Amino acid sequence: MHFSKKAKGILPVSSRSFHAMEKYLVEQNQILKDELAAIKDQQNRLFARIEQADNGINLNLNYKVGTVLSPAIKSISDDLDAHDSHMKMFAWEQYRNAGESITDAKKRFFRSLPQATGGMRLLQLGCAKLLSEFDALCQKNGIPYWLNFGTLLGAVRHGGFIPWDDDVDLGIMRDDLQRLTELVNQDDRYRISVVYDKFVYCRQVRFWYADATIPCFLDLFIYDWAESDNKEVVEEHRALRRSMIAEIKADPSFQFWSDEPYYTKSDEQASRIQSKFDQCINDAHNKGLISTSKSPYAIWSLDNLDDGKQRWWAYDLKDIFPAKRMVFEGVECSVPNNPDSFLTSQYGDYLELPKDIHTHFQHVDHDDLETSKTKQAIENLID
Repeated sequence: MHFSKKAKGILPVSSRSFHAMEKYLVEQNQILKDELAAIKDQQNRLFARIEQADNGINLNLNYKVGTVLSPAIKSISDDLDAHDSHMKMFAWEQYRNAGESITDAKKRFFRSLPQATGGMRLLQLGCAKLLSEFDALCQKNGIPYWLNFGTLLGAVRHGGFIPWDDDVDLGIMRDDLQRLTELVNQDDRYRISVVYDKFVYCRQVRFWYADATIPCFLDLFIYDWAESDNKEVVEEHRALRRSMIAEIKADPSFQFWSDEPYYTKSDEQASRIQSKFDQCINDAHNKGLISTSKSPYAIWSLDNLDDGKQRWWAYDLKDIFPAKRMVFEGVECSVPNNPDSFLTSQYGDYLELPKDIHTHFQHVDHDDLETSKTKQAIENLID
C-alpha cells in the first residue's frame, strides 16, 4: 500500500494533506541532495582554509576564530539572554497587582488567555468529552492514570487546554494499560490503537471512539515499576533502548519498517517489531532495572519515544500516587499527587512565557474539522 494512503488510514491527518506531504517530501529530497552537494563543496573549501591557517598563512585564521570570534559570539548571546530576562522581570512587575506575588500574577495571566476558536476549539471539546468517558471507565474499574505533559500543564496553568494545544496526554502503568485494553476489547464504544512509529522508534498507544469519523484521541504513555531512580539505573535503562534501535537499524530485514514508517499492530510483520520491544523490556527485567510488581518508583517505558527532552526518566511513586483530582475543561480527572514536581521535571519553570505558541505541532488537520462530516460528528458528540 502506498505510504500516504497507509498513513492516512492509521493516524490523524497532519497539518498538511497527505497528498501535499508526499509532493513536499519528494521536493525536499531533491533540495536536500542539492544542499548536501553545496555543503560538501563549502566543506572542502573550509578545510583548505583551515589547512592554510594551520600552516601560518591567511592571517592566522585559527587564532581569529578560536580566540577572537567565538568569545565575541558567546558574549553577544549572553547579553541577549540577560536582556530577555530583564525585560521579562520588568513586564511581570508591571503586570502584577498591588500585594500580588509574581507567581500569582503569572497564574492570573495564563488563566486570562482566550480559548481556542473554530475547528481547534471543536477538537478540544471533543477530546474533553472522550477524556470524561475515559475517566468514568477507569474510575468504575479501578484503573489509575494521570494527566501528563501538556495536558497536565494546561490543567494547572490554564484550567483546561492550552489554547494552542490539540491533544490529550495521559500516563499509565503497564499492567493497568493491559487491564484497560482487556476492558476496551469487550466494549464496542471505544478502541485502542497501537502504531509502531519508525521516526522515533516507539509504540504509539491511543484511546479512541470506535466511530472512526471522530478524530479525537488520548495518547497513553506507559510507565514501568522500578526499584531505583539513581542515575546509573536510568542510564543503563536508556542504553538498552539505544541498543535496540541500533540493532533494528543494522538489520536489513527491517527495511519494511522504513518503507512504511507507521506500522499498525494488525500489519503483517508488526509482531517482529513488537518482539524487539519485548526483548528489550525482558532485558530490563533481567537486569533488575524494572519490576513486574509495585515498586517505589515509576520509570519511563522503553516503548515510548526518547526525544532527549525528558528531564526526569524515573519518578518517586509518592509524586504520582495517590492521584489527586483536578478539573480540566469542566471534567474532573486524575493528576499526579505532586503535579508541580512533574511539571518542573518536564518543563523547568512552567510559568515562563512559552516558545511554542506559533510552532506547536498540529496532530489533526484543522481544515478537516471544517468539513461537514467531521464537524457534525464532533458536534453530535459534545451536544
